[in-house]
Amino acid sequence: MKANKLLFGLAMLATATFAFTACGDDDDPTPNNGGNNNVTEKEAFLQNTNKNLVNETILPIYTALMNSNAELVEAIGEMETQADVNEACDLWKKARQYWEQSEAFLFGAASDYGIDPHTDTWPFDRAAFDNYISRYPDLADNEAAQAIVGEAIATGQSLTGFHAVEYLLFRNGQPRQVADITPAEVWFCQTAAEDLYLNSIMLVSSWGGKVNDEEQEMLDDAEFESSINYGENIINAGKAGSTYPTVTAGAVQILEGCQNIVDEVAHSKIGHPYTGEDVNYIESPHAYNSIQDFIDNVLSCVYTLNGGIGKDKSYTATSLTAYAMAHHPKEAAAVKAAVENALSKVGAMKRPFVLYYQDKSAGEAIEALEAFDSALGELKEALND
Repeated sequence: MKANKLLFGLAMLATATFAFTACGDDDDPTPNNGGNNNVTEKEAFLQNTNKNLVNETILPIYTALMNSNAELVEAIGEMETQADVNEACDLWKKARQYWEQSEAFLFGAASDYGIDPHTDTWPFDRAAFDNYISRYPDLADNEAAQAIVGEAIATGQSLTGFHAVEYLLFRNGQPRQVADITPAEVWFCQTAAEDLYLNSIMLVSSWGGKVNDEEQEMLDDAEFESSINYGENIINAGKAGSTYPTVTAGAVQILEGCQNIVDEVAHSKIGHPYTGEDVNYIESPHAYNSIQDFIDNVLSCVYTLNGGIGKDKSYTATSLTAYAMAHHPKEAAAVKAAVENALSKVGAMKRPFVLYYQDKSAGEAIEALEAFDSALGELKEALND
């Protein structure tokens, strides 16, 4: 990978903790209620918390995802040598990381427009893929076939997204050999990556972020226009027009988003294969990226709570962590200990997960994630009081 090495890999485990050290002086810890005497101190603080979530966490991560997907599309289209394939694999991991780090805020556009299941359903439907490839071996040059397969990619769930691209780029944790990748597979891979790019543009646009003219044209061609500005919706929590009836309800959504992904990692992503409920339910198996996915999901919670992408060792003065430290120190300390333990246990899982999904280390990770979920729940109760 040529960029973002700091965020990638197990090195994150050495630093990804709730080291509760406030940021610099440019973060004003004093809430500003704009002269509205009807706003309580709590509400004034959490108004800034909700704004911070959108501007310092959600939009930066979604924008980075969008830009990484654009790079991925270009790299796949230029694959001619083994080095090109290797580069495309690195870019898949880069984009993948930003997606996984967004899963604490799947509420909103990702859920409402079905972007999450469309781009991140697994396992990849290899039978359907093989059927298309055998039926259309000339897919790279057959416009009629491209229309049929392109429609399946654009409208399906298990034949597209990150795991379609993953399957076409990786085998057994390594980049595929360039000589083994057919022109039809390259076309399919790039088309799936283009669909990923389009969906990430939808996310940025829906949350009120900036897209360029070409990206806006892609939205127009797809006839997509969000019915709501999700960023403004949570920033304006408690005001007329917002779906959140109170400022606190917006902040509680932050905690619930974290709880939802922690529960999914524990009981679905790890739990389904570990318990034997579904041994095929393994995320990112071809890239051997499962455990990195889990780590990034936990980091998604850390960044969301601490108020900014990369805020793994500090927190902004308007973050939910800052509020919890000041007003609910017991619950904040419990979250700190729980997230550190969760990162440690997930990082210690035997690798690759696709081969060792029933190792006892997976069970230990589940227990740590359950404790993290519980600590978040206690903080949510305190916040609601």
